[in-house]
This record gives sequence, structure tokens and C-alpha cells, in this order.
Amino acid sequence: MKWQLLHKACWAGDAGEVARLLAAGADPNQVAPTGWRQTPLGRTLEFRLTHPKHEGHWAVVRVLLERGADARVRSTYLDLTPYEQACFGGFQPAAELLRGFQTGTAAHPAAMPALWLAAASRLPAHTIGELSGSGNLNGIWRKATPLMMAAGHAGNFEVADALLEAGADPNAGTSILHAACEWHFEHLVPAIRYLARQGWGVNSRDADGQTALHKAALDGYVSGVRALLSLDADPDARDRTGATPLDLARRFNKPAAIKALTRAS
Repeated sequence: MKWQLLHKACWAGDAGEVARLLAAGADPNQVAPTGWRQTPLGRTLEFRLTHPKHEGHWAVVRVLLERGADARVRSTYLDLTPYEQACFGGFQPAAELLRGFQTGTAAHPAAMPALWLAAASRLPAHTIGELSGSGNLNGIWRKATPLMMAAGHAGNFEVADALLEAGADPNAGTSILHAACEWHFEHLVPAIRYLARQGWGVNSRDADGQTALHKAALDGYVSGVRALLSLDADPDARDRTGATPLDLARRFNKPAAIKALTRAS
């Protein structure tokens, strides 16, 4: 079970323990036999809002590379290389250590567009030219467009501005609230306000007739509910089943959303 001990130490950013386990024979390239298929490098750089990285994690990256970890191997459920993980998470020190291990132009195994990943990067490494010339500006991967990822995940509104100037459509896809069921956007409310200013239809609907307010209500995103209401989202809109956002908040027992929507009705 050495892989479990190694992955635990990588997750904690404990470089001393990682070095000890590798010296005892742990494999620096062991892929976890789980659905996420993390390598030690992948586990070290796995992005979680609730688990911030620190200097110990960059030390772990250095130790793993020195002991033979292959930085070209993709891992985690996003199938990212360690360098791509560092960009996605905004881990500048790790990105500097891993930049030389990029795999070139090899296609992503789950067809993640290069532009999508560039827009989702939390590092200030992409120019307007790189963004506008690298793919479908309105392509959707796992329910999100590059614009949604730049605004909601990365909070990089300069990149979002560049995407819009290059022709990105704020109404492509369904809405950032619908994409949020796949991505727990850290910058959700600023992104909602930003996209609304750029022409996103706050009351646009998906195939089920639900607006973003419906989605925020049933998921209990009360900050999103309040932001949408302040942007004139319609609290009385009905989906294909006839349900209003308040109906869904009650059905899914979201008391804070119920309170906000009751005041708006």
C-alpha cells in the first residue's frame, strides 16, 4: 500500500515524507487504482478550493522530478499533464518547475480544446493573439465555454475581454449557472455580473425551459440568486413543468434561496 502513503504525503505537501517513501521503494509514477487515476505529481497538484497549496507542494514537485517522476503523464479526471494542472490551479512556482516537460501538440484524450484550457488558466501567460487564434471561441467542453472558464473559474476578466473582442458569444451554451453544476466556480457572482454587462441574456432558457435563476434556486446558490435578481432575472419564470425558481427552491429544500425568492415575489 505504498502508493497510498505516497499519495497522502503528496496531497499534504510533505516533501520529507515523500523523499522517505521514495527512498524506501515507492514508485514515483504509481497511478492510483481509482477513478481519478492520479499520479504522485497529479495528486500533489490536484486543484481544490478547500485545500490551498503551499511551499511544501512545490518542494514535493521538485523531489518527485529528481526521483524519476514522468511529468508527461496525464492524470486526474481532467486528464491533465502536471504543467497543465499547475496552470489550471494557478500554481506559478510549480508551473515554472514543469514548463520544460510540456508534451507539445498532442491531442487531449477527452477532446478538451486547447483554447478552453488556455482560458481556464489562472496564470497570466496567454496573449490575445494566442487566445483568438487557437480554436473555437464558442466551443463547449463539459458544459462550459472558454469565456465561462475565464470568468468563472480563473476570474481573469482581462482574458475574458480578449475572448469577447475576438468574437466569443456570452450567450453560447446555456448559462454559467448551468455549467456550475459541473464546475464549482469560485468567481461565480462576479462572472454573472460581468457576463450580464457583456450582453448575456439573464432570462435565457435551456432545453428544459429553465433560466439561470431556476438553476441557482434548485442548487441553493443563494449568492447567485441574489445577483441574478439584482440583474432583473424574472422570479416568476416557469420551466417546462410549470415550476418557478421558488417552486424548485422549496422542492429541493434550499431555505436561504426560498427566503431570497419569497422577498422578490
